[in-house]
Amino acid sequence: MTPTQIILFVSSVAALAVTVRVILHFVDRRRIMRLARSRGWSDVSVRWAPFARGWFGESAERCYRVSYTDALGVRLQRVCKTSMLTGVFWRDDAA
Repeated sequence: MTPTQIILFVSSVAALAVTVRVILHFVDRRRIMRLARSRGWSDVSVRWAPFARGWFGESAERCYRVSYTDALGVRLQRVCKTSMLTGVFWRDDAA
């Protein structure tokens, strides 16, 4: 392979990886929002938290910080992990 072909190949792989990550973010966000609404939460905000507690050693799961208003009107924030195969796992599942 020529240097130009190598650069093109590496660039294509990097672009594909970024595209897949962006798509996974929107799929994850939809899954989290659906679960949050089923629990009666409102004003839900989902933000990617790549270095949230529990991220180390988890290559297949992604961490998100979720802010919401519960049924009593209290504004809360929780961390969850999710992937296509495991669903949503709340780090501090008390609700």
